[in-house]
Amino acid sequence: MNTILYKSTQIGELVDADASAGIVKGYGSVFGNVDSDGDVINKGAYKKTIQENAKRVKYLYQHDMDKPLGKMVNLEEDDKGLIFEAQIPKTQLGKDVVELMKAGVITENSVGILPIQKEMGNDGYRHLNEVKLFEISAVTLAANDQAMIMDVKGNVDPERIIKRFDKIAQLLRKGEISDELGFALEAEILKLKSIYINVTQPTDIEVTEPIEVKADNSDIYNYLFNTLKK
Repeated sequence: MNTILYKSTQIGELVDADASAGIVKGYGSVFGNVDSDGDVINKGAYKKTIQENAKRVKYLYQHDMDKPLGKMVNLEEDDKGLIFEAQIPKTQLGKDVVELMKAGVITENSVGILPIQKEMGNDGYRHLNEVKLFEISAVTLAANDQAMIMDVKGNVDPERIIKRFDKIAQLLRKGEISDELGFALEAEILKLKSIYINVTQPTDIEVTEPIEVKADNSDIYNYLFNTLKK
């Protein structure tokens, strides 16, 4: 069963660009190392998804599609891993997150990926040879997507799950769905599926840490933000 995986890595570099925007440079994923799930992402795993969807991949805060930070201005593989450069407009959220990065409060990036080609290696670890990348997020160590559908006591909140699905259904019924909006909705549906599996079948989970995708200041983002936040 394919579910969304969330893989984290330390922020590589943070640079102030100018008075109106910031630039974050870093690695969303590192090749060759064994993560806490016993997975190894191999070089070349992001090649196809970059070719097909690089322009759709956004930089988010805490994997929340209602909190886009900025857009990718560069996304590629090098010998070390998946390297990216994101431009963050000087919104209040953008300024706050950049300050948290500078202060060392936010120290990690995390990717939301769907394994496409995977195999067990002779080393006993699962190797991911191709993945679909939905987004890269700035996250804190305590980031946990389950909070989206849990109540204050940590119990599953069915009403919140149903509400998210209802909002997606409303968008689908409107038709006229662009490729970018379809990509965002696909990410949201897969995320909800992954969370649902996580909280209802804990022994079958395939999740590690923090997906979502969405445009930043585009009409699509504004539409999703105003619709899904209600």
